Amino acid sequence: MGKADRNRQRSARERIAAQQAAARKAEARRRMFLAFGSVVAVIAIVVVLLVVKGLQKPAKAAADAASAQTKVTKQITTIPATTFDSVAKGTASPLVPTKGTNAILTSGGKPEIVYVGAEYCPYCAAERWALTAALSRFGTFSNLHYIHSSSTDVYPSTPTLTFYQSTYTSKYVDFQPVEIQGTTEGKALQTPTAEQSALFAKWDAPPYVPANEKGSFPFVDFGNQYLVLGAQYNPQDLSKLTWSQVAADMADPSSKVAADIDSAANSITAAICKITKNAPAAVCTSPAVQAGEGLL
Repeated sequence: MGKADRNRQRSARERIAAQQAAARKAEARRRMFLAFGSVVAVIAIVVVLLVVKGLQKPAKAAADAASAQTKVTKQITTIPATTFDSVAKGTASPLVPTKGTNAILTSGGKPEIVYVGAEYCPYCAAERWALTAALSRFGTFSNLHYIHSSSTDVYPSTPTLTFYQSTYTSKYVDFQPVEIQGTTEGKALQTPTAEQSALFAKWDAPPYVPANEKGSFPFVDFGNQYLVLGAQYNPQDLSKLTWSQVAADMADPSSKVAADIDSAANSITAAICKITKNAPAAVCTSPAVQAGEGLL
């Protein structure tokens, strides 16, 4: 074999070796890309799972909160009659009768009850529990929402509910709630009608309240016959309680909360029975209402 032939063979071997090396490098790169792609895919899957989990957490928390609030609503609107009877007059302050002879205020042929308050107000926070419990003996609430009073007012962050955006149906009374301000004092929420404003100005004033307390919250007018002018018990009694704890205590006639709220509800129920002419009889002839009449 001549020198030229040997050179050609060597050159061929070198080309083959180079091709094989290039192929090995290409295979190595392919494997590296596959491995890298797998890692990226795994990371992507992990990221997606974390994002989904992160989205599920607030959704689950919101669902849990809604479920808890639904339970609270059921508890406070279905307090057993025996509990109201057991609490009787309790510790609530009496309602204020209007002076003189006033025709029963009506709306749509039913006695009218007007509430004026504010979400930031701790005294409204206390009174709403009793008002809701009492009115639930005459009708049905829906879309009640749970809030706290202002954290910067007296009795800060009192647990409560709001009548804003709620509805109430009853064949006995027409309930008209107005939350004038939100949880921040001064933040407008609802505007009362001219009639509601006139009632508020007429009754939430001397001689029913001191001049320096004119136009204060809460205000409730029961058919122009009886008034709630301020909370019927101390909001401090609800301090540090959760909505669920308040609801549970309302069903326990031996609790301080029941002595406050349920007795206030009994007096409110008695006032409503006066303007409905004792309808429904099953409610208005109960021992609880007879005791509540002592707070009128």
